[in-house]
Amino acid sequence: MNNFLQLRDEEISLFVAERQDAVREQVASRLATYQFMGDVAELFFPKLADTGTVLLGGEVREPDSEYLTIKEGGWAGDTPPAGPGDRDEFIR
Repeated sequence: MNNFLQLRDEEISLFVAERQDAVREQVASRLATYQFMGDVAELFFPKLADTGTVLLGGEVREPDSEYLTIKEGGWAGDTPPAGPGDRDEFIR
């Protein structure tokens, strides 16, 4: 067997025995960090762009209906919708 091939095999076995787990944990940590940064960018930058657009006099692209007040997105008419008829009945 060639001495260089034997040296390569020894280095590979030494790497696997001593450093493989440390390298795996370091790579997993970096991937988690990059994923977190990507998630933050994905959630933050569209809101930042909408805020900049509104500050410059434009309109919001997609208003969130869950944050509308009663006057903005409420019911038709002057009275609110009636609640449940039978108070003993559970609403689920």
